[in-house]
Amino acid sequence: MRKTKVHVIEVVEDPELRKKEAKASEAVRRFLPNAGPLRLYRTAEGRIGVQLDLTLTPGDRQRLDNAYGAIMKVLGERRGRPRGVKTVQTKLLLPEPAYRALKRAAAASNSTMSGLVAQLAARLEKARSPKGG
Repeated sequence: MRKTKVHVIEVVEDPELRKKEAKASEAVRRFLPNAGPLRLYRTAEGRIGVQLDLTLTPGDRQRLDNAYGAIMKVLGERRGRPRGVKTVQTKLLLPEPAYRALKRAAAASNSTMSGLVAQLAARLEKARSPKGG
């Protein structure tokens, strides 16, 4: 017997997204002319989602990626890491309470744990720098 994974999200009202739906739909139709109606939504956690009915064939991956990029451009959102930011993969051994606290803080700030640690490191660096230049 297979287990079914179910993800429940809470959608909140966002009038700004509603205004961008027509433009996003038009952008998608340039790449996927047979796509059904497009609906944009925001979750209670602040994430943006897209609901779209479409039929794809194995060779449509590039067109789908282009349509996704067009939607993100209409929304003014960026995909992936910002250019010029070099990252280093690390492994930290944290006590369980510290890990849970970091995970909760990242979720509460709509950030990743890595992003939160980077913000904390920047604050520490700023606090260490001499005052006045």
